[in-house]
Amino acid sequence: MLTMSDCPCGSAKKYSECCGRFISGHQHASTPEELMRSRYTAYTQANIYYIVQTMKSPAADGFDPVSAKEWAEQTQWIKLEVLRSSISDMLGVVEFKAHFSLSDKTTILHEISEFHLEEGRWYYIDGHTPENKPYVNSDRIGRNNPCPCGSGKKFKKCCGK
Repeated sequence: MLTMSDCPCGSAKKYSECCGRFISGHQHASTPEELMRSRYTAYTQANIYYIVQTMKSPAADGFDPVSAKEWAEQTQWIKLEVLRSSISDMLGVVEFKAHFSLSDKTTILHEISEFHLEEGRWYYIDGHTPENKPYVNSDRIGRNNPCPCGSGKKFKKCCGK
């Protein structure tokens, strides 16, 4: 269970030593993974200002901050899983799964995100789901299956309530 000082990104570090230093503007993320984790954490806080500041085209094209803030505020954030992360010159890639619940439905967003390094800062530029599959919706998870949040409880006793 997270305490008030734990970072929501799941790094097992204190917020102030992890994503908090980036979200506060005191430092810039030095890797695409740090930026992706801090963007996830900003979503858990509905801090859309940070999200906007850390993205560039094409991701920024048509981004609606008002709708994004409403969505983030209505969402119960469960956990983040970083599956892989790599850097090649000025391009970074992070594959992750973000587990969240919205309108009593637990969902897993599985995305491969692309980041560019511009003038010493990483920016989120695009993302896609692997094999163009849609979000994985948890109504396919049986009530007696383990909960996808990793709590060790059955789904019906945890996020399926």
